[in-house]
Amino acid sequence: MAFTPPTFNLVCDIYTIVSSSVKTLRLSSDCNLAMGRRINWPWLGAGSGDYFQGYTPALLLPALTDIRDQFCTPGLHGDVVEVPQGTGRWYYVSGVDDVGKGFANEYRMATLQKIRGAGPWIALGITDWPVPIP
Repeated sequence: MAFTPPTFNLVCDIYTIVSSSVKTLRLSSDCNLAMGRRINWPWLGAGSGDYFQGYTPALLLPALTDIRDQFCTPGLHGDVVEVPQGTGRWYYVSGVDDVGKGFANEYRMATLQKIRGAGPWIALGITDWPVPIP
C-alpha cells in the first residue's frame, strides 16, 4: 500500500537571505509543520544562542516548492521561514530533499532549526518567539 502524502494545512512564508541585513520574501506556500513519528533529529547549536538546541522539525511542502538550503544558494545561508505565516515562529532551513521522488505522492521536505532574535538574526528583523508560542 502506498503512503498518503501529507495534508498541507498551514501557510508559511519563505525568505531568501540577500545580505547580512536583508531578507526578501520569495514566496508563500501551503505546508505542514511536523515532528518525526519515530525519530526526532537532535541538533546542537554552536553555543552562540542564536539557534535553538533541541529537536529538528520537518516542513512538508508540495512537490517542487522553491525552498533552499545552504547547498542551493549562492551565499552561505539557506532560507528562513516563518511558519505558520505571521506568527513570529522563525526557522532556518538546514536541509531540503524530496520524498517519494518520481511518484504521484511526491512532496518536498525541509529540515528546520528554530531561531530567535539574537546575533545576526536581529539585523534581518527576526525577533524572539512570542510567549506563549502561538
